[in-house]
Amino acid sequence: MPEKSKITKSTRPRSAPAVSGRLQKKRPPQAGSFSLTSIPDSPGIYKMLDEEGAVIYIGKAKNLSKRVKQYFRKGYQHSTRTQKLIEKAADIQTIAVDSELEATILEHNLIKQLQPKYNVIMKDDKNFVYIKITEEDFPRIQIVRKIEKDNAKYIGPKTAAHQVRDTLKVLKKVFPFRHCGLEIEKIGEKIKIRKKVIKYPCLDYYIKSCAAPCIGKCTKEQYRDIIRGVEDFLHGKAQNVTKNLHERMMEAAAEKKFEKAARIRDKIKKVEQLLERQKVADAKGEHKDIVNYCITQGRAYFNLFQIRDGKLIGQENFILNAKEAEETENAEVLEAFLKQYYEIATDIPKEILIPHEIERLKDLEEFIQTQTKLKTKLVIPKKGVKNKLLEMSLNNARIFADRNKPSWQKESDLTKKAVEQLQAVLKIKNPLKRIECYDISHLSGTDTAGSMIVFENGVPKKDMYRKFQIKTVQNKPDDYKSMEEVLYRRFLKIALENRFKDYDFKKARKKDMSFIKEHDINDPTSKERQFYIIEHKKDQKGFIAIKEHSEKAVELKSLWVKKEERGHKLGHLLTKKAMEKTKAKRVYVVCKPELKEYYMLIGFEEIKTIPKEIKKQRGKCHLVYDKNKHKIDKSFSKTPDLVVIDGGKGQLSSAGKIFTRLGIKIPHIALAKRMEEIFISSPKSASIRLNANDEALKLLQRARDEAHRFAISYQKKLRKF
Repeated sequence: MPEKSKITKSTRPRSAPAVSGRLQKKRPPQAGSFSLTSIPDSPGIYKMLDEEGAVIYIGKAKNLSKRVKQYFRKGYQHSTRTQKLIEKAADIQTIAVDSELEATILEHNLIKQLQPKYNVIMKDDKNFVYIKITEEDFPRIQIVRKIEKDNAKYIGPKTAAHQVRDTLKVLKKVFPFRHCGLEIEKIGEKIKIRKKVIKYPCLDYYIKSCAAPCIGKCTKEQYRDIIRGVEDFLHGKAQNVTKNLHERMMEAAAEKKFEKAARIRDKIKKVEQLLERQKVADAKGEHKDIVNYCITQGRAYFNLFQIRDGKLIGQENFILNAKEAEETENAEVLEAFLKQYYEIATDIPKEILIPHEIERLKDLEEFIQTQTKLKTKLVIPKKGVKNKLLEMSLNNARIFADRNKPSWQKESDLTKKAVEQLQAVLKIKNPLKRIECYDISHLSGTDTAGSMIVFENGVPKKDMYRKFQIKTVQNKPDDYKSMEEVLYRRFLKIALENRFKDYDFKKARKKDMSFIKEHDINDPTSKERQFYIIEHKKDQKGFIAIKEHSEKAVELKSLWVKKEERGHKLGHLLTKKAMEKTKAKRVYVVCKPELKEYYMLIGFEEIKTIPKEIKKQRGKCHLVYDKNKHKIDKSFSKTPDLVVIDGGKGQLSSAGKIFTRLGIKIPHIALAKRMEEIFISSPKSASIRLNANDEALKLLQRARDEAHRFAISYQKKLRKF
């Protein structure tokens, strides 16, 4: 790895002021609209920001001054994408570094962190999987979604988890490795099981799919040979596997163990069947990756062939956002993929074939080498076998692109049009940027579950989906009450923020102590407690205290709210605000039994083991709030422009009841499945029926069906436990 980057947080040479100029809005900025003279000539990165201060593009440059000035050069023919970028840019900031490699690393890290709109970014990285071989006496082989620092071996990334599972399923017939959760340790001659999660030996042992190290049926050395065979096969070293199996078969035959030799012979046949899928790429037995791609409809579709020991052992496909990218910007698209893929890859060869030149090829090679100990070379073949391999990769990229044509799950002109039509049909003033749809699922009244799905700009945002386990309705079907609970829990935070937005929460001052002393049964002047007070237009409405017994034992005490404010959840707000003031991850409360439910609604839980600093009091409930379990929910922090309920008038009435109780106004409708009628919350309006081909109706149906699917999948999970 190179030395740590000495990155300056300024945007200039260290003696000059920071560069941050406001550009002219609604027209391409000119060179004279802000000063370019103070931008340094050194390597570094530049950030373009829009009017709201959001970073929309990050780029790197060998010479920052020349690169930034190029955007504003008169008569320079920019691509359509760059022209739009410049039009939307309202500010430019730069960061100077000491070398081009540092600029490459910084640019890559910032793009990954900020996800700017106009940068080329790999999609679906959460769907990548790795094959993990654990570091144990008897290693397990697992499929995981991220690499951890646990000394285990990782192979990947792989984009098709089902294919990985199928491969391991076949390999298990040849190599009887274990995949259970037992922690098996060899101590001397004895086997010790530390984590007994299943009864052992399991079925795999009896059907000869596991060597059963849990009961000492194989030694550590024998089991290591099994794992080594799997590793060799996954790394393309199949000749090692077949050679080893042949030797073992001949040894068994020589010892007249013919049944054992026959079993090994069958394994050899299975390995050879797997090898039939691999095509010989060259006779030299080289290790190389072949990368090619095509761009269509704002996305770059990449194909990557992995050749090991001269054999094609696998291929992976990836999608990158390449909004309005043109042929002149292909170098940027290819460079973005190479940086993002080889940062997460676990097997990097000495040679990578790419289809065309890219800017600062050597810098990119250096960047890839920071991820591996090997010296990696990027090669651009013009003819011969290597060029034919690139053509084969390009053909596969085109096939992959064709299979992934934009659908309703991807933002397009069609989805935007559907949203606009729905807004017009419902006569809603504000654009429907965020639509939330809710559904309830149960089995004869048991295991009731609720779902919330989110569409943004007409397409699903699955990371914003939320599921609810119903608590107030048990063992009886009541869709109306279940829907009320879901909506209440979902919109409580927004209601609190709206109701108490003019309230001030602050540390108690000396002049507040007389008010606190008047209502606190304990001595409020005690130095053990820090008081906080909440006011509305300088009128004191309530208070709470924090008592820090130690760094890990923090207790909330003395919660009090004025009588006229009670029932509006001001106490909940006080409690949450107080917990934000302490760095402790666990906050404790000791309360009367009748207040137990009050605190549990916020997220407190009852505990049995009470810290020694917290006094154990008879007849009191001891509760704890674990901040690690209650992190800020980004989805719940957003207010939808439209709420859709799966159901008819009854479900819509339940929704209206909750919105009235919480005092919030959000447009809400219901979609009844039988006649596909749209019921509107306004009592004067009749139901709306749209043509079956209407894009607005199709959008609602997609949202309703997605909410139904998500609710059922969660309800099925609940039945398993």
